[in-house]
Amino acid sequence: MPNKNYIPISTRIEHINEIYVSTDDNQIAHISKTAGSSFRVAAERYFGKEHVFYDYGPKANETNPDIRTLDYEKRDRFSAGMKIVEKAKFLTGHINHPKYAPFIPAKNAITFVRDPIQQVRSHYEHFTRHHRYKRSFSEFVNEPRFKNVQYKAFQGTWPDAIGFIGLTERYNESLALINKMYSIDIQGLDINKNTEKKSSSYELSDEEIALIKKHNKEDFKLYEYALTRFERQKLAIESDSPFIRYGKTSMATSHEGKMMKGWAADYDSQAPVAIEVRVGKKKIVELSASEYRSTANERNVHRKGFVGFSFTYPKKLKDGTQVDFIIKRTDEVLLSDIVKS
Repeated sequence: MPNKNYIPISTRIEHINEIYVSTDDNQIAHISKTAGSSFRVAAERYFGKEHVFYDYGPKANETNPDIRTLDYEKRDRFSAGMKIVEKAKFLTGHINHPKYAPFIPAKNAITFVRDPIQQVRSHYEHFTRHHRYKRSFSEFVNEPRFKNVQYKAFQGTWPDAIGFIGLTERYNESLALINKMYSIDIQGLDINKNTEKKSSSYELSDEEIALIKKHNKEDFKLYEYALTRFERQKLAIESDSPFIRYGKTSMATSHEGKMMKGWAADYDSQAPVAIEVRVGKKKIVELSASEYRSTANERNVHRKGFVGFSFTYPKKLKDGTQVDFIIKRTDEVLLSDIVKS
């Protein structure tokens, strides 16, 4: 068994790392109903109870005593984090990803996402069964604390930086990929289901679906991203080929169409990712993703945050010209942009 620490980030998902989030009224909630309980229990069986740390807040019996004492009572998160590094092989609970990111690399964070339509309905059913929620489904969907729950779980962490993002609808397949990626052997379980539910998915009216879509736009964007990323990462894991993580980083609106600022990282190498900038088939320049990005450092992404790149478009490029940013090693298109004056 590898001596690694894992942090789950989740939407009530199940994984070696689950992201949990605080709701708007400061109550703690899972990013709920994405597959988490089964994964947590299975992970506990694999790693052993003594190596699994839980953080469900200061009042929960499940919260690890060291975390309760050091983080909540003494307010010394550094010491709590170091205790996790020393003793834990798996960390989970009602926590957001940044809380323990300084102690556990983003590579070891695992989460699942779920079709938002099914996740929202499942979350509602869970609250009515276990938290005595008495309001209607439409009222539930309209409450701010239940909107975009999966998106909120990332708390500013770049999604592509997360080690693995599984799909609840493809749980067994996700688990197999997790096992291969991390060289572990967590066995599949199927617990914490609504036993009164007769089918594998909820049937909702057109009006209910429209209401969910209206109030969870960020979750739908995240899910579409996760579907595409899953296929990319599956191919990389099964073929033992590089999986490059990447994305755009923030820049002034006035710079849009005039330059590109981004990040890229290969977790299996300490070398910066080499990127070719091309217009059509013509290479303009080669970049190295070695600039400092504070977010990458704070979220423990890779290379102490030195994963960034930037490029200002030459003035000779006409409006409407497409500029592609290509991984030199794999010839994969990372990002594309259109020049605007």
